[in-house]
Amino acid sequence: MNGLANANEILGEEAFKPDDWRADGEYIFDDQGRRHQAFYYPVRETTALGAVVRPHERVQIEQSLKYSAHEAKKLWHSAGMAEIARWQAKEHGLHLLIKPRMPFSLAPSVYAATPLPTLDQWSTLWSAWDIVTRGMLPNEELHDKPIKLRNACIFYLGHIPTFLDIQLNKTTKQRPTEPAYYISIFERGIDPDVDNPEHCHAHSEVPDEWPAISEIVDYQQRVRSRLRGLYSHGEAHIPRDVARAIWIGFEHEVMHMETLLYMMLQSDKTQPPPHTETPNFESMAEKARQARVANEWHGVPAQSVVIGMDDDEKALDNKGYFGWDNEKPSRRVNVHSFEAKGRAITNEEYAKYLHECHMGKLPASWVPTQPASSTTNGNGLTNGYTNGHANGHTNGHSGSETSLPTSYVDSISVRTVYGPVPLSQALDWPVAASYDEIAGCAAYMGGRIPTFEETKSIYAYVNRLKRREAEHKLGKTVPAVNGHLSNNGVQETPPSASLSAIDEESASDLFVDLEGTNVGFQHWHPTPVTAGGGRLAGQAEFGGLWEWTSSPLRKHEGFEPMELYPAYTADFFDDKHNIILGGSWATHPRIAGRSSFVNWYQRNYLYAWAGARLVRDVQTNGNAA
Repeated sequence: MNGLANANEILGEEAFKPDDWRADGEYIFDDQGRRHQAFYYPVRETTALGAVVRPHERVQIEQSLKYSAHEAKKLWHSAGMAEIARWQAKEHGLHLLIKPRMPFSLAPSVYAATPLPTLDQWSTLWSAWDIVTRGMLPNEELHDKPIKLRNACIFYLGHIPTFLDIQLNKTTKQRPTEPAYYISIFERGIDPDVDNPEHCHAHSEVPDEWPAISEIVDYQQRVRSRLRGLYSHGEAHIPRDVARAIWIGFEHEVMHMETLLYMMLQSDKTQPPPHTETPNFESMAEKARQARVANEWHGVPAQSVVIGMDDDEKALDNKGYFGWDNEKPSRRVNVHSFEAKGRAITNEEYAKYLHECHMGKLPASWVPTQPASSTTNGNGLTNGYTNGHANGHTNGHSGSETSLPTSYVDSISVRTVYGPVPLSQALDWPVAASYDEIAGCAAYMGGRIPTFEETKSIYAYVNRLKRREAEHKLGKTVPAVNGHLSNNGVQETPPSASLSAIDEESASDLFVDLEGTNVGFQHWHPTPVTAGGGRLAGQAEFGGLWEWTSSPLRKHEGFEPMELYPAYTADFFDDKHNIILGGSWATHPRIAGRSSFVNWYQRNYLYAWAGARLVRDVQTNGNAA
């Protein structure tokens, strides 16, 4: 009853006679959630502040929403917040939340709230970029080339602001930021043919000596200031073509941050991210082992899937989201039924493949920890298959019949930004390898790597299953929130079509909710996937790796090179690059969560953070149909 006494004190009169009132409370758990509601009611007819209140007529004074630990975590996630401290008594608790700069939010309503990245998102990206380039790589190591096919790391320090400045020059018609000669050395990097490094697309000249690091950093700050100036009058006042240039610069920086990180992973001089603690990989591995489930085959029905998006570069009045040239236009494809494994191939499964086939070459994501004759099985076989496993399509190896020798496991570690992690503590992680390497493993295990269209069909089917599950849990129709992001405008009454039918809304989703995925620096390393075999992994649900497809990057019907950056995709239509989808632990959610985004690597490129899952044709009586 203290509330009535406080009200009287504030009002300066006895507006409520305490003897006339009683308190009442109730706890409710229904389809709107859990909550406590408090009321006052008079025991006799009374007048308060000029209003007549009948006996036992309740006046609500409080509604307190209640959340379980899991529900609270989802609430923080949907609000783009993170809990950094908690003080809890037996019945009550106080939570301290912040809006973190890292990791990036996984909620579409936050990470893709507007087509143009906000200035706050830029600040968060710059914070991440500075951690990588200034906090993890000593100055003296910036001139190193951890991957010989690429430029020295210092190139990327200058390339990122120079590239953004070039795009702004094109659209604002203003002069370049000084020193203007940076354009000649920092405009475009190198990505040579792995088979013939002499064959490479057009790129900037490589100087005999790079500019001083301090000069590059000063230039970077001037370009950032130029960008801030474009936002000074509000995002709504930025012309569409200039906004596109800003967006290109943003996603270009996002992609090259990952490029730089996978280069740095090949160096033993890379420092851990300074704002994090080294994870307890041993404890993580034990929890993963206890949570393992079988990696099942799942049927994916025949369906029609919408691929890509629409974004007319010439339509300056367009208010929609931006896309790269290979994402456009949207088109519909019919995909046959097939079967897919739930999760990615793991480090353990790949190790069994190498060991059982007597193959000595390790993927670039691994590193030997000691000389091990077991890698050649004592017979000098460092490459090639034995026991007829070369085709792998009929032996049906699942990689689980035999255990790896301890000596073999102990001889290998997995590269991370925290240093090598023993393979024994990373067995449940997805394996990162080139397409050619992992395709051999897939064949050995009795499957193949899905095509681009099959992978998109998996994602569309998973999205539909998730929405069906959510509707089932909810038990009633709920109006859509942020429908323009999550479900492309979800209708209030969902259709009742079967899961195998065409679902227009699912097929045309642009951004997906990434809750529970390992992208956007939720972790600075891959994470276990072996608990997920009982369901199909969807977009970016690959434990912190991209997903390989067996489809080469090719020009599709309706493709037109971007006017602003015409060589972005067109330079790679050489039938040597395969499409990858999803995202890695270092991929920004605007990319990992955009259903139309396409990435690619050369099939024999060793350093991509990409894994794969198995698919097969529909089985009939135990045989492929």
